[in-house]
Amino acid sequence: MRYFKLKKLPKYITTIVFLLAFYTSTSAQNLQRYNCYSFNVNEGLLQSTISDIAFDKDNFCWIGFPNGLQKFDGVNFLNIPIQPGLPDDKFINFIKTDNGDLLLSHNQGVSRYLINSNKFEQVYFKTNATPSQFMGEDGNIIYLCSETGNLTAINSRSFKKMWEKNIGINTISTGNGPIIKFSDNIINHQIGILANYKLYLLDLGKQQIVDSSAYMPKISTYLLQLKNTNELFYFNYTQKHPLQCYNFSNKKSVPLPIKRKDESKIYRCNIYKWQSKQLLSFNNTLFETDSTLEVVKNELVNLQNEPVAENIGIVKIKADNYGNLWLQTIRGGLKKISQQKYPLEYYGTPKKEDNNIMCLLPDKINNRVLAGTVGNGLLVFDTLQHLIKHIRNLPGQTLSFSVNIIIKKENGDYLLYVTGEKKIWQLTKNLALFSSINIATSLSPEQSGIQYFGNFLFQNKNFILTQAQGRLYKVNPKEGKATEYEFTKGYTMSGLLYQNKILTHTADELIYLDTATCTVIKKIPFANTGYVRCFAKDNTGNIYIGSNKGLFKIDGLGKILLRLDKTNELPDECIYAIAIDKQGVLWCSSNKGIFKINKDNRILQLTKEDGLQENEFNTNAVAMATDGELFFGGINGISSFYPAAVKNQPQKVNIFFTSITFNNQQLYKDTAVSTISNIELPYHKNSLSFNFIAMGADNPNQYVYQYKMEGIDKDWIKSNKAQAVHYLLQPGKYVLKVYAATTFDMNAKPLKEISIIIYPPFWKTWWFALLAIIFCIGIIAWLINWHNKNKYQKKLTELEGERKLQLERERISRDLHDNIGAYANAVIYNTELLEKEESTTERNELMQDIRFASKDIITSLRETIWALKKENYSAQDCLLRIRNFIYPFNRYFNHIHFIIEGEAPAHVSMHYTQALNLVRIVQEAVSNAIKHSNAQSITVSSSTQNNQWLITVVDDGNGFDYNANRKAKEGNGLNNMQQRATDAGFIFLIGPATTRGTVVSILM
Repeated sequence: MRYFKLKKLPKYITTIVFLLAFYTSTSAQNLQRYNCYSFNVNEGLLQSTISDIAFDKDNFCWIGFPNGLQKFDGVNFLNIPIQPGLPDDKFINFIKTDNGDLLLSHNQGVSRYLINSNKFEQVYFKTNATPSQFMGEDGNIIYLCSETGNLTAINSRSFKKMWEKNIGINTISTGNGPIIKFSDNIINHQIGILANYKLYLLDLGKQQIVDSSAYMPKISTYLLQLKNTNELFYFNYTQKHPLQCYNFSNKKSVPLPIKRKDESKIYRCNIYKWQSKQLLSFNNTLFETDSTLEVVKNELVNLQNEPVAENIGIVKIKADNYGNLWLQTIRGGLKKISQQKYPLEYYGTPKKEDNNIMCLLPDKINNRVLAGTVGNGLLVFDTLQHLIKHIRNLPGQTLSFSVNIIIKKENGDYLLYVTGEKKIWQLTKNLALFSSINIATSLSPEQSGIQYFGNFLFQNKNFILTQAQGRLYKVNPKEGKATEYEFTKGYTMSGLLYQNKILTHTADELIYLDTATCTVIKKIPFANTGYVRCFAKDNTGNIYIGSNKGLFKIDGLGKILLRLDKTNELPDECIYAIAIDKQGVLWCSSNKGIFKINKDNRILQLTKEDGLQENEFNTNAVAMATDGELFFGGINGISSFYPAAVKNQPQKVNIFFTSITFNNQQLYKDTAVSTISNIELPYHKNSLSFNFIAMGADNPNQYVYQYKMEGIDKDWIKSNKAQAVHYLLQPGKYVLKVYAATTFDMNAKPLKEISIIIYPPFWKTWWFALLAIIFCIGIIAWLINWHNKNKYQKKLTELEGERKLQLERERISRDLHDNIGAYANAVIYNTELLEKEESTTERNELMQDIRFASKDIITSLRETIWALKKENYSAQDCLLRIRNFIYPFNRYFNHIHFIIEGEAPAHVSMHYTQALNLVRIVQEAVSNAIKHSNAQSITVSSSTQNNQWLITVVDDGNGFDYNANRKAKEGNGLNNMQQRATDAGFIFLIGPATTRGTVVSILM
């Protein structure tokens, strides 16, 4: 075994170096780690130079700038414009009254923020142009003072001005304005004032200056705070001890030398009481001191053990409603210091790229934590997280090395497994000397060497067993020998010693290896892992496998007992390392922090915001100290904690709605969104969007948000950060419930609820539905009635058909009577004459007349059929038929003179039934005149009167009384004519002629 000295130094120099290191270690400040957040222009801050900050009742941060005003909800910055009640927005200063009201001082007076309406009202109007600033509140009175010493008192309940008085301070103006500052506190109605490079003590109750100091030209405006009613802290950066305390009684200043503080020059200083801690800031550093401000106890640092303000000076310190500290810096915006929920420690170097941790070994007996890095050698910390040694190079090498396994031997020396090396390096327990152990191998020189992923398997006094991907290494520590065994060429990252066998995984298979021969015993299929990264076993013999596809719990035979992935609310499926604490609780590192899996499978997630080195960790980089402290290595150092101390700590969380919109329009513009509990909208404004945020000790995006819309969602919907929630709601009643906490809770009780009513359109209202039902019932009744009526109508139609058949019979009867009857009479008449006539010539003529009459009967039948051939006939057609009817009578009745005169109108057209009725009426009138009137002349006339067609039949016969004949019901002719005229819609008149005879008139 060969040893290499790190450095050759004389013995006394080594001793001095050790003592200096010990002194430095013991005199260094204890570090109190806090989660620190920066908010600058990149995050939405209006500018880096800030005039003042304050917090309203809802814990929203208000920020004044030289050029504007903003409100910050923890995620988004909102610009506040000039508006009614807020006439100015530049260089605003704030004061929060004892009852929670937020007042804003500006060049035109004082405005009050009305939180319930999200508006402002101006409560004090300035009478001069000199700017004023808040001094503080004392006994329900708010005091303001102008640069000219004008003091104003305002009642903090009614906001009415009580009095105004000049206290006699004439400020000296510099190039940047008058020098004046007030103490941060008021004690027994007294407040300190710095003006004209002098210190004053003002009694607010007496409204007068009660004491003052001599001229102090180097005094600074960065700090002024009353220690008591007689002493005042101030700052003088020209002194060796800048923090001074002035005594008004003896007119002397006493410096406050701060013990355990470095000797760097102080340019800015703040004193702030935070809960039970007394805080003191110097430049960019913040300390916790004793009550006298003389002894530094702890330094407040960020998660990387750096100053909380980084490299930017602290101007002001304020606390929000949940106890978080906010630092107003010179030109670096805002810094938020969040109270640490969990006792997490951090080990790392200032350079993030040097902190990529591959393996860990906590050696608390020697007050050490050893960490192997990727390409940065070996880091050695003490248990107070101070880096005490950094070994970058191996002996004889110039490049930094990577360590993937560190083992402590029984004699206290350390074994280092270095990737790519063909030997195992041994480091003495005093971290001074290196030696090497050669590795015996059957592999060729090109193939041999320690591979990237490594993990420890087993150790006793006889041998040490480790794994580096597909190879096993046996080391005999007593003999200083090592052997390399290759069991697979497949991609393997981890393994586990289980019941005298080695369990590992490659190519979708679990592989069991014999520890004696390091050969494969058996293989079991085990797919869908996306590669296995780590193994662990509990006291009951169960095995836990961390993969790229979640966590598996199996028995010794490879049977899967449980699988957890994102469907089981696992924060991340890529499991880098697993540790089981002394209580049997599972801890897993991942790409999204570390999570604790309780025995009931409830999950507690730790992230960078909770104090971890980063959210991403490394494969197999985990170790447990003898006292149970867990160490996880990641890409930016080491996170450690005692598992029993990491508990889910309930905290007060409030939910605030920051925006509610419908159809992309703001809802209730005149009301603060946070006060809305009921929403009523019509159906066409049903596309709703809700923005809400959680306020508590943590940052808003650190909470797990849950929401559900009763009436739509059955279960809680999870969201890992504050974001907009969108719903398209149908008409109805809903309740939006919102909850936020550090963990997801299926049985959560909502922290905020909004009742929502979406009114339906009128056609979906109850009254419309009732009317619709009534209407439907009416329709059904109408349909039933229509059906019955239809049946009845069919019956009537049948009866009407029968009636029409009867009428048709009657019509045919009338036609036969009117048409054929006239010609039949002629036949009968000539037949009678034929019987009496003896002359052969006469008899032949009579027989010829009978023949013609018979033909005319046939012609009349044809005319009846003619009337049925066309739908409509013109007046000329009708008159022609009348002419054809009358002309033959000159032959049959030569003792009567038949005359047809006039023309038919050209524009008149009528239905065939009307045409037939007209012809038949005229035929009946002519036949009646032939048979009954003994007329010598019968005249048929056609004329037009007032666009109406008039036909008259006039005879010069005996005449008759028409009404008497109708009453007597003698004959069918008159009735037939009247019926036909009525059916056709004609005006039918019968009366005596002018001299003798009868006139029949038909007006169409």
